[in-house]
Amino acid sequence: MVIHNGEPAAPLTKTASVLTKGCAAAKEAMRQWKLYMEAHIWPACRKAGGAACSLCGKVGAASARMLGIAAKGAGQGLVAAGRAAGKFCGFVGAAAARDLALVHGAVAGRLSAFGGRVLDRAVRVTDRCGEKIYGFFYGLARPVRSVCHAPRLLADGYRKGGVREAFFTVVEGVYNNLYILRTAVNYTLPVVGIFFLVNVIQSGTQLNYALALEQDGQVIAYVADESVYTTAQRDLKSRIITTDGEAELNLRPTFMMAAVNPEDVTTAAELTDELIQLSTDDIQQAQGLYIDGEFYGAVTSAGLIEDVLDDTLDQYASGAEGEVLEFTRDIQLRDGLYPTDSLADAGELTALLTSEVQSRKTYTIEQGDSPIVIANKNGLTYSEFKALNPGIEEECMVGQETVIAQSEPFLGVRSTKTITYNEEIPFETEVTKDSNKAKGYREVTQEGQKGQKSITARVVTVNGHEESREVLSEIVTAEAVPQKVVEGTKSETTYRAAYSAPTYGSGQYSGTFIWPTSGGYISCYYGSGGHKGLDIANSYGKPVYASMAGKVVVAGWYYSYGKCVVIDHGNGVRTLYGHNSSLNVAVGQTVGQGEVIAQVGSTGYSTGNHVHFEVQINGRTQNPLNYL
Repeated sequence: MVIHNGEPAAPLTKTASVLTKGCAAAKEAMRQWKLYMEAHIWPACRKAGGAACSLCGKVGAASARMLGIAAKGAGQGLVAAGRAAGKFCGFVGAAAARDLALVHGAVAGRLSAFGGRVLDRAVRVTDRCGEKIYGFFYGLARPVRSVCHAPRLLADGYRKGGVREAFFTVVEGVYNNLYILRTAVNYTLPVVGIFFLVNVIQSGTQLNYALALEQDGQVIAYVADESVYTTAQRDLKSRIITTDGEAELNLRPTFMMAAVNPEDVTTAAELTDELIQLSTDDIQQAQGLYIDGEFYGAVTSAGLIEDVLDDTLDQYASGAEGEVLEFTRDIQLRDGLYPTDSLADAGELTALLTSEVQSRKTYTIEQGDSPIVIANKNGLTYSEFKALNPGIEEECMVGQETVIAQSEPFLGVRSTKTITYNEEIPFETEVTKDSNKAKGYREVTQEGQKGQKSITARVVTVNGHEESREVLSEIVTAEAVPQKVVEGTKSETTYRAAYSAPTYGSGQYSGTFIWPTSGGYISCYYGSGGHKGLDIANSYGKPVYASMAGKVVVAGWYYSYGKCVVIDHGNGVRTLYGHNSSLNVAVGQTVGQGEVIAQVGSTGYSTGNHVHFEVQINGRTQNPLNYL
């Protein structure tokens, strides 16, 4: 048992007692296990050996009986072998029992010795730890105990010799307990040091460093980095402009690193105002107009400019829900100090904002486009579009660029909106060939019907001209019904009209030309891909009219025109009507304007029902739209 200053370490004694009892219990358990082995395991092994011997004997006897008299000698041999095997098994069982007993004893002894050593070492370690812990807390308690005795010792000293004896008692007590001061210093100084270190680290992490901008030894401002000064200097140059166009800047600042509060750091806009105040020019609080970062002038009241900006946006508002309107250029009104020389008239700035600038804008023709469709797409009338593109009627091909604007507003406005609209779905044509019908025969057995779909799209326009269209969803509201057509394939002998040489003359004519069929639409313009006429698509069998009165010079199959009529109007003026399904006139016949001369078809070199209409002057084709 360990003793500390005459006092027993009771907790350590209890710990050692518990560990000793545990060791004894372990030894008792090993003893009980040995007894169990002797009482149960070893008899079982012996019984197993006897059973094996008996079994082998029975097997041998059974084998002898089965072999019969003829194998009596062999049977006796097997019986002998069985008995020998039984003896062997008994011997093996007994040997195994003895070996298990020896192994058990050895293992039990080793475990007991090992457990004892472990328990002994644990007891020694626990005693040492207990001594350390006891010594630590005893050392902490000792000054307290000494101080607790101080009042009694002072009282005894005072009774013995008054104040003088009490004073000497205090001196003696301090001298005898100097270790208390050493202990206090040993524990207090590390705590104070840690506290000081934490405060230093915390103060260092909270510091904010910036560049002090100095001019002539005076701090102008604190900036995060030199780029702030560079930005402010560039802005200052744009604000201070003299009459000769040179900027007056006499700044030669220096930069010094300094620790400052975050709220003392100056932005580029604030620094610009600080630098302007250092200039010799007269300054005034105003709002500067910046477009794409370029300074255009300052005004003391920006109300008029703001109204113009709002009106410009409203001009392109369509009223669509969720529409977003924005300028294509970055426009800012910045509050700040500006030299009086930089102040501009609000009227001049608004005139600039509403002005037009030269800019050529083009549109690329897509599949299905026509001059009228292109004009409508880009918010133009047909005459305006034609004036920008004089030759569009002669040549209008996919991929061709057309001009839709020669100028644009100084302030462009971009509109982004989501719209929903209906669009027709074209029907398909199912053609059935009939060998009993002559070539050129064409009959519609079922009229086609266009379908319809609802489209939701995001449309972006700039200054009213569509820039992009993104289809978000399509919902078919009505399916298209296909058109069914029967066409003849039977070859027939046809009259081929003789070539009619052109006539020449002044090219003059009286009256006006009329549309050569009932309705229809232009499916191919004059000049498109070298086209020499105007293709007017129409239904099969619709009437074809004489565009002007004249004499029929061709009426029959005429080269690639199929069934064709040519009318001579005199003075070298002729009109041609090709690809008809049937003819109503003959060569030499005189016809009046508007008289039915044929029916619409698709004979000759043709891909659909239409009238190929030509105007010829002295043998040269002309654009029919100039005469209709």
